[in-house]
Amino acid sequence: MSAQLRNIPVVSGHTETVAASGGTSFALDPATGRKIAEIACAGEAEVNSAVAAARKAFDGGAWMRLRPFERGRIMQKIGELIYARRDEIARLESADSGKPLRDAYWEVDCAARNFEYYGGHVDKMLGTSIPLGPGWMDWTVREPIGVSLHLIPWNYPFQLIARGVAPALAAGCAVIIKPSEETSVTAYEFVKICREAGLPEGQVNLVPGKGRLVGDLLARHEGVDQITFTGSVETGRKVLAAAATHTIPCAMELGGKSPQIVFADADLDQAIPIVAGGVFLHCGQVCNAGTRLLVQKSIHNQVVDRLAQHMSKMKLGAGIDDPDMGPLISRNQKDQVLKYYDIASAEGELILGSSLPSDPALKDGNFVQPALVVGASNAARIAREEVFGPILTVIPFEDADEAVRIANDSPFGLVAGVHTRAIDSAMTMAQHLRVGQVWINSFFVGLDVEFPFGGFKQSGFGREKGLEALASYQQPKNVCVRFPG
Repeated sequence: MSAQLRNIPVVSGHTETVAASGGTSFALDPATGRKIAEIACAGEAEVNSAVAAARKAFDGGAWMRLRPFERGRIMQKIGELIYARRDEIARLESADSGKPLRDAYWEVDCAARNFEYYGGHVDKMLGTSIPLGPGWMDWTVREPIGVSLHLIPWNYPFQLIARGVAPALAAGCAVIIKPSEETSVTAYEFVKICREAGLPEGQVNLVPGKGRLVGDLLARHEGVDQITFTGSVETGRKVLAAAATHTIPCAMELGGKSPQIVFADADLDQAIPIVAGGVFLHCGQVCNAGTRLLVQKSIHNQVVDRLAQHMSKMKLGAGIDDPDMGPLISRNQKDQVLKYYDIASAEGELILGSSLPSDPALKDGNFVQPALVVGASNAARIAREEVFGPILTVIPFEDADEAVRIANDSPFGLVAGVHTRAIDSAMTMAQHLRVGQVWINSFFVGLDVEFPFGGFKQSGFGREKGLEALASYQQPKNVCVRFPG
């Protein structure tokens, strides 16, 4: 083993377990196949221990005995410590997930912003008063829902931990984090930062391990009060079924097949890089990737030509070298994506992406070429199924009405991007697209903790980010008092 191999334990309260009952697994650098960490895999014993620690912290721990501004200060401190370790965490994230280094820095910065944002709101969560007339006082408060389980995907682990844990802590919950088997390394760094900031014992717990075992045990555990899940529709259904065994609420952020819509009047110099970034970010392994490109017919060929030129110049490489596009997360994911390349060739014309990268330096990694597909209809599998890989399917449309019909003709409804100079086209799209978020002349905007994120249809329900996210971790209590008039 490498001398630099890290150990990722199970963390229950302040107890760390390296020799866990589920054995061990290894984190691999997707660009090289090199082992970078040994991960303790939890079993039933560790699951029960973590739930017990979270229950103890919530039911009688110190967090809710602190005044709101004191909790806010600790959360702000977590954000500060994340920023202080920005370089170290970003490099770990890049090696663990394969994403380009600039993307990993964004992820760390966004995680810190979540704690700044929700930490600043802890002492501003106000209740309501309800007028019932003389002799009555009635008011409503929002209380924490309890122990919150966070099932984290592998594509943006550090950022998605913060995205859910920050509002959960702000609401007053205790938290259990189940990271993906593929990317568990920075989850442990997050827990250590929480401790250093002064978060009370048991308030955040870490349970790495195999999802089919550990995720299911946690989701079915009667000590868990709420679940936040990000992942595929198929796995999401299993989580919902497990949660139904003890009737607890879930926030579900599932898949996407998001449209990017380019009108003939769009500024193509601006739009083409945005469109490419919207699909090839992190090798297309993004739930809200804009993998369907709807282009007005009069500029279809021009857009395709410009995209092909842009894509052919993209540099592939290890994430730590900050290329235009890094590797896929695993060998299995690479095999799945290549199957879709074959499907795309059968359903349309694969202009780019038909061959694997030829650079010998990439031979040990999970690399594929960015792919551009034309001639496939919106009914084709390549236009309807979530690939989670760097494949862009181009579909022509005649006018705004047809663009809306094609865009909405999908089992998903997560996000959409619209490129136009015309305010009426922009507003029409914003009003009629059945998605949770619409970007106009943009896609993937900044450190965007401020606005809510989530989807329609099979893209899930509930909202993350923004003040709307707090609703997943709170429940209203009404108090009604009668007194002599």
